[in-house]
Amino acid sequence: MKTKELVEIALFAAILGVLGFLPSIPLPFTPVPITLQNIGVLFAGMFLGVRAATSSMVLFVLLVIAGAPILGGGHGGAGAIFASVSGGFVLGWVAEAFVMSLILSLSKKTPLWLLIAAGLAGGVFVLYPIGTLWQAALMHISWWNAIAMSAVFIPGDVVKTVFVALLALRLRERIPGLHRASSQS
Repeated sequence: MKTKELVEIALFAAILGVLGFLPSIPLPFTPVPITLQNIGVLFAGMFLGVRAATSSMVLFVLLVIAGAPILGGGHGGAGAIFASVSGGFVLGWVAEAFVMSLILSLSKKTPLWLLIAAGLAGGVFVLYPIGTLWQAALMHISWWNAIAMSAVFIPGDVVKTVFVALLALRLRERIPGLHRASSQS
């Protein structure tokens, strides 16, 4: 790995950690709160190559397991993932970033529709099965009940995906070299 790629990995893991300090919103019908941390996952998937995007999420998960209190609500430690009903979503961020960056790596151009499609593919079609299966197992409920509890997050995730995609396009126009700098990974 090149130094630039290592810095990108650390930077995007740090962005995700900083977003964990923003307040999360608990909901009365699900133990999984609304957080803005998945915005950091979307940014990693839209800006980094496959190896760097995936590695940044792995680094984040390892930091949490090591005890860094960087999950929403200031949680950290292995229990914050492995004993938490939202832990599957946190682990799923690795797969989400991988899928997003992989989809985007298959195209030389990244128009808005492709950024959104990649974000939804990783963030809904990959992340939700992982997160809801984990949630169902820890809550001892059916997978369908977990899906029903989590479906309320999908509209917000769609809005976040569109927002990040629009912001990504604007940033790429204004910051030279920002266009998926590690896409060869």
